[in-house]
Amino acid sequence: MLAVALLAAATAACEGSRDLAVRVSIPGPDSVETPVSGIGLVALPYDRDSVLAALEASAGTSRPGTAELDSLFQTFRGPFNAYSSATLRTTALSDSLGDLRSRLDSLSRGDPEYGKLYAAFERLTDSAATARRTADTAREALDRVRGRIVPRSESLRSAIAQWEDSTYRGYDSIVRNLAARRRQDPLTDTTDAEGWADFRLGPGRWWIYGQSWDATDPNARWYWNVPAEDDTVLLSSRTGQRRPRY
Repeated sequence: MLAVALLAAATAACEGSRDLAVRVSIPGPDSVETPVSGIGLVALPYDRDSVLAALEASAGTSRPGTAELDSLFQTFRGPFNAYSSATLRTTALSDSLGDLRSRLDSLSRGDPEYGKLYAAFERLTDSAATARRTADTAREALDRVRGRIVPRSESLRSAIAQWEDSTYRGYDSIVRNLAARRRQDPLTDTTDAEGWADFRLGPGRWWIYGQSWDATDPNARWYWNVPAEDDTVLLSSRTGQRRPRY
């Protein structure tokens, strides 16, 4: 069964080489899809998910502790997002205050516009102070939740790591053999400031593998293992999977 599944990870070669452009973007804290720089990507001449699935099917036991860990992650996510939102608001108000201060500094006190801007500056100062207090309260709530769940989550993660070490033993030698069969080595690149990476692919089928942080949850990640079927691959929330960071 394992051998059959692994054979599916290697595909017949086709003629010619080609250029491939890959762009990575993820939703930010404001839910807007944004290009991400510095993401390491790998072009693989085999389907890594097929290899992992075959090894998991042969493991005999399922991944331990995931339901409880998922519950702990969900408990943490609410306070984390509340703190992130409060911090973003504090930063935005601080930036606006800086802009108003610069405009005030450029005017004389006798200018008719000065009084209007100064009144707006005072209102914004009050809003910024309220936002800072909200952020402080949110941070304290997040710290309390972190202190309560981290010891248990670390214990569960340790058990999962042991299961993965056992289950995926032999993965490296398997994929080396698959690459050798294709006579194609994996290729790597890192996304630039606009989220783009470039590859020159040899003959045959390829998959683009990569991972990114999740801006809305420190216990989650974005995962991609996408077939490179065209000359451009977009790795985004639409083509990726949001996975827990076990």
